[in-house]
Amino acid sequence: MADGRIAIVTGASSGIGRAVAGHLARAGARVVAAGRNADQLGRLADELAAAPGEIVTAPGDMTEPGYAEGLLATAERTWGPATVFVLSAGKGLPGTVLGSDPARWRELVEANYLAVLHQLRAGGAEFTRQAAADGGGQARDIVVIGSTVGRQVSAANPVYGSTKFALHSLVEALRQEVCALNVRVTLIEPGFVRSGFQEAAGYDMAWFDRIAEECGPLLTPDDVAETVGFVIDRPRHVHLDDIRLRPTRQRA
Repeated sequence: MADGRIAIVTGASSGIGRAVAGHLARAGARVVAAGRNADQLGRLADELAAAPGEIVTAPGDMTEPGYAEGLLATAERTWGPATVFVLSAGKGLPGTVLGSDPARWRELVEANYLAVLHQLRAGGAEFTRQAAADGGGQARDIVVIGSTVGRQVSAANPVYGSTKFALHSLVEALRQEVCALNVRVTLIEPGFVRSGFQEAAGYDMAWFDRIAEECGPLLTPDDVAETVGFVIDRPRHVHLDDIRLRPTRQRA
């Protein structure tokens, strides 16, 4: 259950990460909310001041060396060792192989692959260390927000999609590596979510409005947050390791 658990949520400044941090705090968890926008994190903390759980904010850049280790240290210093790590931070990039901006490729790979790989390593190492000490006596959860575009090739959005394909491979490999210690590594693959992600990444919003008309109602960040909460609330012996979450009318 989320009540009483200590959680780290990256990408908590906005969108899905913000919704996850709020959902967990309202369910009684103690949450380290991490993101790049300190002002938005502060507003989130104000909104959750009366929640059953607690929240501390940790502004920072996920691509900085030691980012994940610092979040784990913040949790332990404030409340104790974290047992939930939700990786929600990431970037988008519109365009095809020929049409996308090559000047943004490196930044995308650093944010969506290398930074997440470092977070997976840090979280996995910490949780296995804890589990070795207590014999895996409790479930520990690493939850990664992926995308349906990391499962089905899209000629319209392949550069971003390729980072999600790579990420999904890492998540399954880490699951296999740590599952014997009751460390659960879960991938959640949302389809179209109305969250502000598309605007921030520079996608064509007229295109996105057409998608919303064709496939809507679209998912909301709260839909994804509720799914995260459901996953970590399973009994220790139950692991929902890969969930695709789409608007009902979304075909691909």
